[in-house]
Amino acid sequence: MDIQRNLLTISLVAISAILYFKWIDYSALDQAANVTTEVVDTGVPSVPLSEQSSVGVPSVASDLPSVPTEQIQTDPASLIVIDTDIVRATINTKGGVIEGLELKKNPVSLDQPDQGFPLLQKTASETFVSQDGLVPSGILEAPNHLTQYQSAVSSYRLDGQDKVVVPLTWRSESGVEFVKTFTFTKDSYVIDIDYTVNNNSPAPWSGYFYGQFNRSIPKDSGGGFGRLPSYTGGAYYDAEEHYQKYDFDDMEDANLDLENKGGWVAMLQHYFVGTWMPGDDTYKFYSGFNKQNSLYRIGYRTTSATSVPAGMQGQISSRVYIGSKEQSRLKKYEKEGIEGFDLTVDYGVLTFIADPLFTVLSWIHDVVGNWGWSIILLTVLIKLMFYPLSAASYRSMGKMKKLQPRMATLKERYKDDRQKFQMEMMALYKKEKVNPAGGCLPILIQIPVFIALYWVLLESVEMRHAPFALWWVDLSAKDPYYVLPILMGVSMFLMQKLNPAPMDDIQKKVMMIMPFALTFLFMSFPQGLVLYWVVNNVLTMAQQWFNYRQQEQNA
Repeated sequence: MDIQRNLLTISLVAISAILYFKWIDYSALDQAANVTTEVVDTGVPSVPLSEQSSVGVPSVASDLPSVPTEQIQTDPASLIVIDTDIVRATINTKGGVIEGLELKKNPVSLDQPDQGFPLLQKTASETFVSQDGLVPSGILEAPNHLTQYQSAVSSYRLDGQDKVVVPLTWRSESGVEFVKTFTFTKDSYVIDIDYTVNNNSPAPWSGYFYGQFNRSIPKDSGGGFGRLPSYTGGAYYDAEEHYQKYDFDDMEDANLDLENKGGWVAMLQHYFVGTWMPGDDTYKFYSGFNKQNSLYRIGYRTTSATSVPAGMQGQISSRVYIGSKEQSRLKKYEKEGIEGFDLTVDYGVLTFIADPLFTVLSWIHDVVGNWGWSIILLTVLIKLMFYPLSAASYRSMGKMKKLQPRMATLKERYKDDRQKFQMEMMALYKKEKVNPAGGCLPILIQIPVFIALYWVLLESVEMRHAPFALWWVDLSAKDPYYVLPILMGVSMFLMQKLNPAPMDDIQKKVMMIMPFALTFLFMSFPQGLVLYWVVNNVLTMAQQWFNYRQQEQNA
């Protein structure tokens, strides 16, 4: 098998994979659009029968005690706005739900630098909210994400201090007072959520905590030819199964029900993540799907009830990360004991290669201060690292190129006897000590590294809105003037001219079409990815030319 056939196969596989991803994305959107309405689901997790007390415990969501009417405000959409240095959050007092969160450091677009990316939102077309609450395990009530809280203040701002505290209160008919407190910290995407239970009733109170994300399938979850495939959906990490995805189809097919200790549960999307971090409590992961409004939820619930004796005070705490997948932040929590948190940046099966590549890329960026130049320098380092393998490949290809006239003669001589042509060609290879597969193995060894780098450039939020030079002001966006894709196509065409031409006429035609087809395809790719391919092609041509010239001089 010659080198052109391998290059052709690799290119076709890459194109097929991209088209497959596109088809999957469109299918997912079509299925979401055709969902039918069947049942109503409040989304409040139930307590297993084995964990219920003998009286007053809901076994399903519809059995939850109703909220006292006198506690419900006339305006169910009373909102509290919290401004910190990096987020602008909106909490609805109905349920104490975080139903809006803008990321100030990540603008919606370069044209709207003052408009933060709306990671959490609740609109007519899209829903992604963070919900939490308590499920009672005794005769006394507990607030959930449908409960109407009270707040004395409607806005908070982080001015000079390190933290801003947002308290909400609710008092049950039995006299138990609940103070739900959100704590937003400077330069942090982690929100601490604490429930203080003041049991002023004559009976003990006990209950479980739950935290969940509730969302619809986003409109831009991969659909559209100009968008590369990136995972959107649920995920979790536990000690036994480690990092696992649980996508929207999984949530429709079956409810997640997994006991765990440590780890986390999340809702992922490109560049951003919402993650509940239970800590060291024992808990259960769960998921669900509401067919009435096409909303998906994934979260966790504690399996050990918190008890507060009559006349005493107790506290239940949790925390949630809602922000970008900045790897320096994720690794910080990894060091604090949140195992596997950095895996929310999904490099796939080649994470063991991709993670070190991003580390080196970050080191280079710390020196040069520009992600575009960092990509160029990293590509140069990779080419240098693989130079011995590449040189061996080019030597083999150079020998094959020298044999092209003699192989063309053999083909013409035995054009009516393909079997005889193959025999004579192999005899020629043996006589000239040429291994036709000699140029393949070095390239195959490098492929995992290049694929891993592809995913690094695709998944890293650090590339989002990162400028390079001239009009290349966002390495995560396509080139507006298509200069990089054209350069990539030209470099690929020239690179083919340096290689020995295919013997098969069909292969020749396909190889001629490939630069044009890939140029068209790469027009929708992010600038950072295309920049990498252009630099890689230019370096490859330089290596080929240098090695071929050495062979001619040594001949």
